[in-house]
This record gives sequence, structure tokens and C-alpha cells, in this order.
Amino acid sequence: MTRFIKGFCISILIISTNSLAQDGGWQPVTGAEALRKFMSGRTLTLQVGKDRDRRGVYRADGTGVLHAWGGQFERRWEIQGDDQICVFGEPQSDCYRLEMKTNDPLLYRVTATSTGIISEIRDSGSGDGTVISDSGSVDDNRGSVTAPSAEELAAKLANPANPIMKLGNNFDYVMFDGDLPGADDQSAFRYVFLTVVPFKLENGNSLLIRPAIPVMFNEPVPDGMGGYTEEGTDIADIGYDVIYSGTTETGLIWGAGIAGTLPTASNDKLGKDLWGLGPEALLGVARKWGVVGGLLAHQWDIGGSGSGSIDITSLNYFYSFPLGGGWQFAAAPRSPTTMTPSVATN
Repeated sequence: MTRFIKGFCISILIISTNSLAQDGGWQPVTGAEALRKFMSGRTLTLQVGKDRDRRGVYRADGTGVLHAWGGQFERRWEIQGDDQICVFGEPQSDCYRLEMKTNDPLLYRVTATSTGIISEIRDSGSGDGTVISDSGSVDDNRGSVTAPSAEELAAKLANPANPIMKLGNNFDYVMFDGDLPGADDQSAFRYVFLTVVPFKLENGNSLLIRPAIPVMFNEPVPDGMGGYTEEGTDIADIGYDVIYSGTTETGLIWGAGIAGTLPTASNDKLGKDLWGLGPEALLGVARKWGVVGGLLAHQWDIGGSGSGSIDITSLNYFYSFPLGGGWQFAAAPRSPTTMTPSVATN
């Protein structure tokens, strides 16, 4: 299949969109066979800004894949009637009518039937997939043959198994309870920088490295005299995990890996001074109605100079339900779990 695509792909440039002049010099391309010939083995390319190219590859068997912003989005296409090329994504789809310039047989024009948005396509004829700068734009919210829709992007971000680079800034307000006098009255404010460094593997699965760097601002620490002192601003112990994961064709999200803790606290009162390590497992499901699942991890201390211990299990759930237009009602897992002293409890 790779050789077929290399041999028969034709690079195209989406040159302009929206409100092109109706100059009367266009001839409709009709007939199912002609439209199928146009789309089979076709590569549509669009470049937006420096080194930001989007490319849709449409195979002769009616399948395709859109490459955009480091991700891949599955596509399906078919001919409907004798004058429409329909491209299907998740969850949206659109159909297009094709025209050819009468005095320039390598220049085409496509019109989206749902929005009326018009794009011109220059057939380079080179077959090498070279990306050429465009002079227009597309409706990115709905998506197109070279751009994912807002819903597709949101669904990708909601699935923790997808190989997508993420930068998370989490601000937490923490309330304590416990057996120490006054523990129930204690609270703290924390900031956690959580990033995901993804590696997409040849088998389609992902290797994800996710460090979490916590910053404590007013962490309550027992002073030994029945009271508390507020410590911060300081970096606490850094958590991390390395997980091998994927999503099956049925929508099952799975993963397995390790979770750990590094004794990096800049204030000895805010860290355990122990190295932690243990297994973790990811399980969930992705459907059109949303994404749900959980991340289970356990850590033990494996060394360090601290006098305490690490023996903790965490279960982080996640869910996402689309609301339309790229909006979601969602919660994401806080993993890896960062280890900090339970200063307000026994």
C-alpha cells in the first residue's frame, strides 16, 4: 500500500478559500468514475505559516488519513451521485462539488455543499507530495480535507493514550483533615506543571513520558508545639511516569508502565527524601459519546536517606463528553502522583 501511494499520489495545493470570484470560466467535473479517479491516491497539502503543514492522503480504497499538528486523523471518502465527493471524519463530514478551469486543466475548484466555502486546487503533477505555501485559509472549526475539526482535536486531547504533546498548568487548592490538633483547619495552594512528551511508534501505539513538577506556596507543616508553619514558595518532590499505551479499533484505551518519585524538594520539610517506583495501568474506552477511564498506580520507596516510607496507591479517573463546537465537559487524570508529606495528618 505504501508503494501504491508513492507511485500514484498527486500533490495539490489549496490556494485560496472563501468568496472566490464567479468568473464563469469553470466547467463542472461530473460522473462517478471521473470523481473517483480524481480522489484515488490523492494527496492534498496546505501550509499555514512556517513549518506548519497539513496533509490529507486519500487512498483508492476509500480510506485516508489527515496529518496535522503532529497528529493523525482517520478519514473515509466516497462518491455520492454523479457530482459529489464526500469526506467523512469524526464526528463531522462534508461533501464537495468539483470544477475545472476551462483554460487551465491543472486548476480545480471545490465547493463545500454545507457552507458554500470555495477552495482552488492547483494540481502540481509532480507526485512527490511537496508542500507549497498557500494564499488562503480554511474553516478550521468544521474541518476540511486538510484540517481536523474542533471536535476531532478535542477528542484527540481527551484520550490520554494519544501521542500528543501537552503542557498542563494545574492550580490546586488543598484542604486537609486528620488526627493532629487543628488539622481540619489547614489548607494550601499548589501549582503543578504537567507535560506529556509523546513518541509515536511504528506499530501505531505510543510511548509517553510525563513529568509533574509541583510548587508549594503555603504548605502547612507541624511545628512540634501544636501549631503549624506555612512553608513555600518551594519545589516539592517531582513525580513522573513512563507508559506504553494505545487505542484499539473498538475504542478500548489501554496502557502499562511505571510511576516514580524523585527526591527533588528544595525544602526538606516538603519532601520525603526517598526514591519511589512502582507499576501503573491505564484502562478506558473511547466512543462517539465521549471518553471514560482510569489510571491505577502504586509506589514503594526503593532508596533514599529519608526516615519515612512510600507505600501509596492512587486511582485517577478521567472523562470527557463532547458538547459541540470543540467544547467538552471533562476531567483529566493527575498523574504521575507527586509525593508530599502528609503534614496535616498522622
